[in-house]
Amino acid sequence: MKKPLLMVFACICLQYTLHAQTTAAPRTDNDIKQIVSKLQTTLAATTVERVYIHSDKPYYDPGDTIYFKAYVTAGSQHQISKGSSVLYADLIGKNDSLMQSIILQLDNGQAHGDFELPKYLTKGNYRIRAYTQFMQSQGGEYLSYRTISVTGHSLTKVTPAAANPDVQFFAEGGSFVAGLPSRISFKAVGADGLGINIKGTVVDNLNKVVGKFTTARVGLGQFFLTPEDGKTYRAKVTYPDGKTASVDLPKAVPAGMTLTVNNDAEDKMSVEINANKAFYLANKNKELAVVIYNAGIVKTVKAVLDNQSLGFDLAKKDLRTGVAQVTLFLDGSPVNERLAFIQNRAELNVMVNSDKAAYARGDNVQLNLNAKTADSQKQSTGYFSLSVVNDTKVPTDENRGNIVTDLLLTPELTGYVEQPGYYFNNPNADTRKSLDLLMLTQGYRGFVWKDVLTGNILANSYVPKTALQVSGVLLNQANQPVPNNKVVLMAKQSGLLLNSQTDGDGRFVFDKIAFMDRTGFLLKIDNATTKNKLHVVLDKTHNLPPIPADSYPSEKTMANLPEGESYANNDNLSNPKLSNALLTNKNAVYRSSNLAGAGNADQVIYKTSFRNASTLTTGLDGVARGIRFEAGKAYQRARIVGSNAQAFNEPMLLVVDGTITSADIDSFNPNDVETVEILRGSNASIYGMAGGAGVIVINTKQGGESEPSFAREMSPGVIAIMPQGFYAARQFYTPNINTAINNPRKTIMWNPDVVTDKNGNAVVSFNSNSPAGTYRVTVEGIDANGYPAASVTSYTVK
Repeated sequence: MKKPLLMVFACICLQYTLHAQTTAAPRTDNDIKQIVSKLQTTLAATTVERVYIHSDKPYYDPGDTIYFKAYVTAGSQHQISKGSSVLYADLIGKNDSLMQSIILQLDNGQAHGDFELPKYLTKGNYRIRAYTQFMQSQGGEYLSYRTISVTGHSLTKVTPAAANPDVQFFAEGGSFVAGLPSRISFKAVGADGLGINIKGTVVDNLNKVVGKFTTARVGLGQFFLTPEDGKTYRAKVTYPDGKTASVDLPKAVPAGMTLTVNNDAEDKMSVEINANKAFYLANKNKELAVVIYNAGIVKTVKAVLDNQSLGFDLAKKDLRTGVAQVTLFLDGSPVNERLAFIQNRAELNVMVNSDKAAYARGDNVQLNLNAKTADSQKQSTGYFSLSVVNDTKVPTDENRGNIVTDLLLTPELTGYVEQPGYYFNNPNADTRKSLDLLMLTQGYRGFVWKDVLTGNILANSYVPKTALQVSGVLLNQANQPVPNNKVVLMAKQSGLLLNSQTDGDGRFVFDKIAFMDRTGFLLKIDNATTKNKLHVVLDKTHNLPPIPADSYPSEKTMANLPEGESYANNDNLSNPKLSNALLTNKNAVYRSSNLAGAGNADQVIYKTSFRNASTLTTGLDGVARGIRFEAGKAYQRARIVGSNAQAFNEPMLLVVDGTITSADIDSFNPNDVETVEILRGSNASIYGMAGGAGVIVINTKQGGESEPSFAREMSPGVIAIMPQGFYAARQFYTPNINTAINNPRKTIMWNPDVVTDKNGNAVVSFNSNSPAGTYRVTVEGIDANGYPAASVTSYTVK
């Protein structure tokens, strides 16, 4: 019979995230208080920010605009961040190259932006990356990525990399102890990184079958085994293709304890501690403690090891929805640990209802939102984004992640999480069991108990960025710093006028300013002390983080997506593989993303030709032979072909690091560019009809590094600069009913700024100027208490 543990108490901690491992600590009666105190200290020193990105739809065609909203939260209870005011957002291509980068101004932890996709874009997965400078200082694992699938034209047939399937086995709580029943969970994945169904048997060292297992879903499964002292065990696995493998299970220890958590019940979590006889006799009457950490809440349970089996129940209502970390301590030292997910009723509910179930073409659609808390049914002020898409044109996946899964679940897990929405759409006994398997196999511990108990925690002293700045170095003609010189920053559009002075190293700073992108500034410099020509080297806006390889399992995901409607029949595109590798061709050696490889360009322009230019077109103008530049686009000049004059009215195709883009050439910093290739005629023909007007291939520097911007005097004592500023997001256009009765767009409405009033209500209305069909309404957002919510509904147009 289990003896219940006593002395349960709770402590509300500061709102930051943690996790755990093992180390020794002083063995005193106050061990438990010391543990909680050190945990609180760690939490206070390691606050984190996170970003969630909500896009208007999950799938796009080439030429579409990606509309998105970013929610920045702080701490383990995900409250809207009041710290950072500057958000960086990048669009990353299939080959892990940077396609576009913008800066957004956060208002109450929120911002919205957009990326226009090029009209000529290959099918595959692209990514939006969003982060604050505060997040960047905490490490790459805190940067947020949102995978965007583009159903464009396939240049190449995707062939999954040759790899063997894999299966891993995990003992619950980290202990496999002789004589004690143990839960063994496992995760099986295929070559594409997605879960696969397997089955198998467990045999001992005498090849005797002692158990069987099979997957439950998405490669997850479990079985129970009581190991015998002195024996070893293997799992004989059969994969879906009939291939087999043999995997050794962990060797059972002769003496130890197990930590078992039963999380099947809806209202409680049951914790059981078992010690085998050898361990119990050696540690009888020692102090035990269980520490449960969940979303800023610490609960502790204390007892004495005076029985081989102990246990207790914990009401889930006393915890917040999210991951709970359960750690067993013996005499102040952590010995077992596992994660469990607390799934209470949604703390915030947002309901969306249309004023009609069905509309006629041209009717006004009214969507009524109501947000309320689940515990008290109080109305709640919340911040939401809403999209309406044509359900017949946009593929849907009900198990796709949303703001709830991405804030409460996936940040606490390692690896790719398949179908996260499955665990939240309709919670029941089956989903709870599957969710527990996910915790047992992919659970991640973000802190180490050794560091917590010894105080070896590096506090984050970085200050969140609240504004932009313009800074750099003033140099004379000999490239020597000009110290103690007055510098004035002026912006004609806004009337901005700021004064500064260079320091002993010639550096100047204008900080805590806000300005929009494409804002032109003049630096007026008191040049009375020198007759030399001056120039300025501007600091980079920020250091771009390295772009990690995309680990999203794309081949299987993209295999069933349709080709893009606009370009599905464009068979003129050739199909060699895009590559950023160093290529050698026709005696040319340089890194090239040209489809035909290095050496197949009419002209190659190296960085030394334009690195001192204020814009890329300025640096290329006069250097790129036969090219004129207009409004950030490149055009071939008219030329004589035979006896005829050939004029080019279309801009040249722009390719950046292997990705075709419609962006302006001047959206790329000259100091980020390694080489520019000019392709005409036969050299451009590899791009098919898209390259008919010629092709410009920009190859950027690798590793996320760029040089500072360089600007010279335009007149004595006056230097023009254009640093990157806040991006002005496009307003989503809703066509007038009289002009677009057959609206062909897939996104019918996008509203990133829906705020419920004190009664929890908000209204969004627009014209149903769309073809007959079903339209899916998706709402996501968060309230001031850090409770996320998502809701989906639909209406029809007849």
